Amino acid sequence: MAFPSRASLDAAPLLEAQVEQKGSGASSRSISSKAMEVLNIFTRKLTYRSITTTLRPSFLQPTTGSPKPQHPTAWLDGLRGFASFFVFLYHYQHLFHKAFNMGYGGNKGRNDHWIIQLPIIRLIFTGGPMVSIFWVLSGVSLSLKPIQLARAQNWDKFFDTLFSSVFRRAMRLYMPVMFVQTCVLIMTLMGMFNHAFALSQDWPFSGTNEKMHVVKDTNYEQIKDWVTVMWAFLNPFRPFRPGYDPHLWTIPFEFRNSIILFATLVGFSKLRAKIRIGLTIALWAYCMMVNEGDVALFIAGMGIAEYMLIQDENSQQLPSGEKTDNQPSRRARAAWATVAIIGLHLLSFPAWNKEHALGYETLTNITPAIFNSAELTWGRLGAALFVLALCSSAELRRPFQTPFAIYMGKISFPLYIVHGPVNHTLGLVLVESAFLLTGRDTFVGYETGVIVSFVPLAIVVVWLADLLMRTIDIPSVRFGRTLQNRWAVAAVQQRGRPI
Repeated sequence: MAFPSRASLDAAPLLEAQVEQKGSGASSRSISSKAMEVLNIFTRKLTYRSITTTLRPSFLQPTTGSPKPQHPTAWLDGLRGFASFFVFLYHYQHLFHKAFNMGYGGNKGRNDHWIIQLPIIRLIFTGGPMVSIFWVLSGVSLSLKPIQLARAQNWDKFFDTLFSSVFRRAMRLYMPVMFVQTCVLIMTLMGMFNHAFALSQDWPFSGTNEKMHVVKDTNYEQIKDWVTVMWAFLNPFRPFRPGYDPHLWTIPFEFRNSIILFATLVGFSKLRAKIRIGLTIALWAYCMMVNEGDVALFIAGMGIAEYMLIQDENSQQLPSGEKTDNQPSRRARAAWATVAIIGLHLLSFPAWNKEHALGYETLTNITPAIFNSAELTWGRLGAALFVLALCSSAELRRPFQTPFAIYMGKISFPLYIVHGPVNHTLGLVLVESAFLLTGRDTFVGYETGVIVSFVPLAIVVVWLADLLMRTIDIPSVRFGRTLQNRWAVAAVQQRGRPI
């Protein structure tokens, strides 16, 4: 789907349209005529063809021109896409299972020998480790350009980049979320969460009865409750799990830690590269030791970003004849593959019975008492090691550079913020309907019902994420950039207005 031009109504015309200068002689129109013009534009756009085009997923839209070359760091988006989908899978399946939380062999033979409990395999069904990967990737993507400019000592562009990042960060995170949560409120008022709320009062499945919002008796009480919850949710200094979608607890952390990262980038920017790298490692270690592991993951991403830039600079300095032959040795490839496996193993740290689980008993015993959680401490270290290994190995990056992975990366944020409400509404209904056919009294019937229901649910979630990406997520990014360009000092000076 082709997005509207910057001068069109769909792309925030009130911000992009040229402002009439005073005394220009242009005839002013009445407010009513302008309103009618806007209404006519919307009416012309709301045709059958435009609606069906909007509802059609982007991968089914006709493409024009040759495809754009893939960016060297596109694998970051691909990895984020896989992680987001695994979070969705986790939040679906944990409604119906609990055994995945247990370490393999950690419960003395009782319900502890399932394949999904094995290290690395368990990552497909576990969401916590994916959040750690999210935060490392955020640190990398938010730091790459500022560090590149700092290394080039291009301070004007460095300041402009950080100004843009800080100014637009809240809008980038919260605007799509608040749109989805407004839809959740409307759905609640329409009774679409009544069944899920009734099930939560007496959970009929063998999995986790995930916290959800209370369905109130009146619309007024529901709206008041939603406003109260959303107001608290917007506070990044007191993060919590909002009942209307408890999965959104990561959003305030993402915003808060992003601001901490931006401040760190400013504070370290004019240091010599070796000093900056050393202080980055020291800050990462300090954050880990004081149990601020989420901040440590962002700082780890900052360090990895500088490592990537050093790699790129070293490759550019090679003579042209040597660049094509600059392939890592077999030993180096094996070493980085080993680091990746170690990272994935640490990421797979089980939540339950880790003291006796295969591969984690020793790690649990040697975890210093200074750390509050062996699971989180080792898992966060694993996330940093895994992303670092991908930076150093083209072979390891390939699965995350495929068209499918890149597409999943594009819809990763919309998928993350939309899958929770869909799980509670459509997902539960699909599973109950499937149980009518498969039964739920046997292991085969129960698991078949859960697995079969996931297929149509995944199709709907991906479609909604794609729709949200095109209609809300991308326009919100453009809106933030438009405000920035409109309100910046340079833009005001260009229009000849006082600052």
